[in-house]
Amino acid sequence: MIIKHTKFILCSFLLFTCVQLYGQKTGYGSSTTEHTIISNEGNQYKLKVTFPAEYNLSESYKTLYYLDAWWLSELVLGSYAILNLTNSVEDVVLVGISLEGSELDWNTQRNRDFTPSAYDINKMGFQLKGGSGENGVDLTPETTGKANAFSEFLNNKVFKFVENKYSNITESRGLIGHSFGGLFGIYSMQNHLEMFNDLILISPSAWWNKSELLDETRFSSFNNLNRDTKIHLSYGGAESRLITASNQSLNLILNGLKNENFNFKFEAYENKNHHSVLSRAIYDGLFFLYGKD
Repeated sequence: MIIKHTKFILCSFLLFTCVQLYGQKTGYGSSTTEHTIISNEGNQYKLKVTFPAEYNLSESYKTLYYLDAWWLSELVLGSYAILNLTNSVEDVVLVGISLEGSELDWNTQRNRDFTPSAYDINKMGFQLKGGSGENGVDLTPETTGKANAFSEFLNNKVFKFVENKYSNITESRGLIGHSFGGLFGIYSMQNHLEMFNDLILISPSAWWNKSELLDETRFSSFNNLNRDTKIHLSYGGAESRLITASNQSLNLILNGLKNENFNFKFEAYENKNHHSVLSRAIYDGLFFLYGKD
């Protein structure tokens, strides 16, 4: 999917290496600590762990992981700060997954990690880039299709690190994924349902390889869902036909899942495009997942 970097947006432990970098506190009382983790494949990632203002070591906390922290951190943290400051949502620890590097590095990482299969130009019928201009990366079999390896990295390294280092963090995890990040969210629901209890899927690239994930049989694990799960799905009404049509189909599938433990909400934001949708979708998604009654 073509992604434009919009600058105006509030823009070794066990078997792996982890280095704590620094702690930074905000004006309203939250604090962020960064760590570096290296995958088995040698890819280096940065974790941005943000604690709520009233964080207390004697209490337990859910975690919300958000992808694309390279450019979404300030928007996610700002949206949550407003909701938390007004006592509208429960206290949650936020974990952003990012990397050090340039926009080109970011596009390379997300194309590789978030896509569930190698890009098939014969299925799609046209060539696409992840990113635009000189920072865009062609979608090819060599640059895509490593979502399973990324899932293993999260399960075997990231989650273990976070939940061991911060012992009061529970295994109740959420995920925010936008575009290819949302595609990864769909993939994780279908193949690794235990990874995340709740998901905020914003304009997911469900069109991937001619909407190969939009097969009702791929959601069969929801029939045996035995824990509360929430999904907030959204897109912008001014987005491309690839996004709107595939997300309407995804809405029909998710809306048809019948399980008393599953709570689903779908929103289409009129006149919002692939990037302007983010502020509304993140804010509303956070409230849907963690809002107080």
